[in-house]
Amino acid sequence: MNGGFKAVELFERECATLRSMRHPNVPEYLDSFSLDTADDRRYVLVQRLARGSTLQQRVESGWRPTEVEIKSVLRQLLEVAKYCCALRPPVIHRDIKPANVVLDHDGMVNVVDFGSAAAAAIEDPLGGFGSTIVGTFGYMAPEVMMRQSSVRSDQYGIGSTILYLLSGRPPSGFAMERLKINFDDVYIEDRQLRRVVERLLEPSPEDRWRDPQEALDALDAKPPMVSGRNFRRRPSGIDVLAPSDLVTLEDPYSQVVSQSVRPTGAPKPKTMVTELVRDRGNSVSIIIPPSGANGAILYKAFFGITWTGITALWTVGVLSAGAWFMALFSIPFWGIGANLSGEVLQAFLAKGEVFVDRKNFRVVSEGGGMKFMEKTGDTDAVEGAFVRGDGLIYLKLEDDSVVPILASMSRKEAEYIASEINAHLDERP
Repeated sequence: MNGGFKAVELFERECATLRSMRHPNVPEYLDSFSLDTADDRRYVLVQRLARGSTLQQRVESGWRPTEVEIKSVLRQLLEVAKYCCALRPPVIHRDIKPANVVLDHDGMVNVVDFGSAAAAAIEDPLGGFGSTIVGTFGYMAPEVMMRQSSVRSDQYGIGSTILYLLSGRPPSGFAMERLKINFDDVYIEDRQLRRVVERLLEPSPEDRWRDPQEALDALDAKPPMVSGRNFRRRPSGIDVLAPSDLVTLEDPYSQVVSQSVRPTGAPKPKTMVTELVRDRGNSVSIIIPPSGANGAILYKAFFGITWTGITALWTVGVLSAGAWFMALFSIPFWGIGANLSGEVLQAFLAKGEVFVDRKNFRVVSEGGGMKFMEKTGDTDAVEGAFVRGDGLIYLKLEDDSVVPILASMSRKEAEYIASEINAHLDERP
């Protein structure tokens, strides 16, 4: 076996991990042994065959699962995570991704390749909390890359895998906001499914589900009933969408209100950071200044500097040791650092502009000679401007896609800006 004693230890550790596990969604350990050849010794791990093909193979071959099928996969993955968390010591897979999840023709899921759990256990025999970097870029939780794995780390891999099934895109193909994957452009009809995935993908482990059972309970929770299909007027002048579209939801588990509202008639705040000009019936124009050095941006800048510094030290170290090929593994980490730097740069330089007239709309973010984002289209395709629970404004289009309007402003100002856009849309002939 190539790799010497470390490879043998890794093999034995993976065998020990699998030997201790008994779960219908993990291929059963049967045996392990070694075979001597003329010039080598081979080590063999025998498991019950996981029939079917991986989620990655299925999607790449054109499979587009329904939300019912996706929820079934999610439930089974959460059940595996629940079982692994209950073991003593707990088993952290660390590399849950579409290529490591096998699905058979009956919809049965099998999680394979516990080698990452074994590799981490070798480095940290006391439980695997703070060991080596193992996993796959995009599917690894941020704390895994910082060598701070916990029992909640696999939640991130599960969420990333489900996002891949929902969109057909790997997590690295999405933009990030405050280190969190932004998948607002992915249409998910089942609101409970979206809510569960959003929390699985929280960058901070403390913000994810307390345990897999809590996520399972939330996935099966019934949303509140709201009658009527049309808008309902509230005293505050905000229209709330009926359940066929978007609706105010209260998460009974996190006590967080997640809402998307279509404001109309919202009052103008006394102070505003944006400039708004509306030519009634003709156009509305909004200028958004750079957000500058707020707390979130300063945190992201500090994190980015720390991240890039650690990556640079590691890269220099392996290059100094002559292991130039090992430096190739740092490329994804340099990419993350570049993405963080780009977001900080955008916050300090980018000026946003929103223009909507009778025929066309344009949303652009540019500054410092760079264009960070631009979206144009027909005004007829815009259903309205909405404000999310976290204060983000976005345009919802008739095909259910969204155009985010990135700005750092108060909730009241966001509602006023959105209500002015909606007033223009409603005034058009």
